[in-house]
Amino acid sequence: MLIIESRPKPAVVHDTDSMQPATDRTVWWLALCASAMSVGAFVYFLVQDVTLSYADAISHLEIARRVVDSPTADLTQLGGVWLPLPHVLSLPFIWLDGLYFSGLAGSIISMAAYVVTTVFLYRIAFHLTGQKLAGIVAAAFFAFNPNVLYLQSTPMTEVLLFACMAAMVFYVQRWIQTGQDTHLIGAGVSSMLATLTRYEAWILLAALLIVMVVVAKQKGYSYARGEGSTLAFIAIGGVGIVAWVVWNQLILGNGLGFLNGEYAKPSLWVGAAEATVGNWWVSLQTYSLAVVHNLGLFTIIIAVIGLVGVFVRKMFSLSYLPALALLVLFPFFVFALESGQRPLHVEEVSNDLYNVRFGLLMILPAAILVGCAVTLLIGYDVWTKVVAGVAVAGAVVFALASFMQTDGIVTLKEPLAFAEQTHTTLSAEAGAFLRQQYQGGDILMESFGNELVLFDAGITPSDNIYEGSYRLWEPALENPSAQHIEWVVMRAGDQPDKVYDALNESSAMDQYELVYQNSDYYVFKERS
Repeated sequence: MLIIESRPKPAVVHDTDSMQPATDRTVWWLALCASAMSVGAFVYFLVQDVTLSYADAISHLEIARRVVDSPTADLTQLGGVWLPLPHVLSLPFIWLDGLYFSGLAGSIISMAAYVVTTVFLYRIAFHLTGQKLAGIVAAAFFAFNPNVLYLQSTPMTEVLLFACMAAMVFYVQRWIQTGQDTHLIGAGVSSMLATLTRYEAWILLAALLIVMVVVAKQKGYSYARGEGSTLAFIAIGGVGIVAWVVWNQLILGNGLGFLNGEYAKPSLWVGAAEATVGNWWVSLQTYSLAVVHNLGLFTIIIAVIGLVGVFVRKMFSLSYLPALALLVLFPFFVFALESGQRPLHVEEVSNDLYNVRFGLLMILPAAILVGCAVTLLIGYDVWTKVVAGVAVAGAVVFALASFMQTDGIVTLKEPLAFAEQTHTTLSAEAGAFLRQQYQGGDILMESFGNELVLFDAGITPSDNIYEGSYRLWEPALENPSAQHIEWVVMRAGDQPDKVYDALNESSAMDQYELVYQNSDYYVFKERS
């Protein structure tokens, strides 16, 4: 049972199953409201023409499209760096040009995940506190966050991760509360899906495994039962990780290709002058600022109050451990920055923004803790509702204020700034030329670093020979004309691509004429 200070009203119970009807109508109302908000936000950002502002969003669409529409269309086009689940889920929609070029083929996955996350956050907070109001507040602080609303409108992968992680936490929490191993099936399946979505889930999986070991010991489970439960969880939840290692071995010939392969090395993104590398204080400062920019100081303050309140008011129990395990991602990212595994920039430190959306991962534990903060006044119903109302109103005001100015949505501000960079504008110019001049034929162009060119040109991957076009790529680099390549696009500049390295000033290009050039891109067309 949850231990709580003696109060005028009934204490929070440990298991809420007996408190709710078979069908919790609040869940359905929340799902309906979240669905309406999701569609509204998507339309808003679509009208603003910013749903595809992230270059990575276009990359995700292209990867999924290549599986069904490319010169070597098959599952190997999923590659071995980005985890496959977001792309696989997009396959039913990605083959339609309207859904592909609008981005909706990927956004619809994020939108569905937004609704699922909202519902799971409600259920987590409700089952922790026994108060529906706490669940509603937790759901609201997630659902109204402007950075969440923007990312759920894009084909990015973060919101799908949120949904899977929230499910992981919920089902482990229910296992702790009820002792029923059937909840481990949900925990395992959601863990498997999460670990096939983004690598951050691998860290949470390890943290939840430790939680289960601690809970089994604290509850006095026999060694056989404790071992059986944890093995059942990891046997299902770890399938995704094992499958991905095997996949990398089969596709790339390197089981750890996603970690140290040609297109996965940290040096591709982490510059030598990164302020965070080797500096724990700057790394901590950088990630903390990213969290503040994504969540807002108001949310963080209330979440801290909730965290302190859980312990001060003696509300803490083992069932809180899964939700608190989400906080392990904070030191993980600090470590990733300090060790040079991942870059993250905030303007206060680096004078620019890069990967600032990583700070949004803290929205899950923060939302749950905000819901817990409401329970601090349990027993004083009027004041509980007043505090909850003020909290939700604050979240809404933060969202509306953020929508009033681009700077208020930091996850949007970052890609808009990226779009103004020289390389981005030059690739857009090359894409604009192809949009006007291209009338069919195979195009030889490396994808890595050039993802925007074909998409801006309105050309599908069906005509692109790229580094993932097995059996076609190497011969095309040696003699494109012999491989019936009509167009050759190469990137020069400070970071020349493989096509430039292989064919610039090569006699193999005698069959082609230069039809477009800017300071980064050369476009050649086969002579008639």
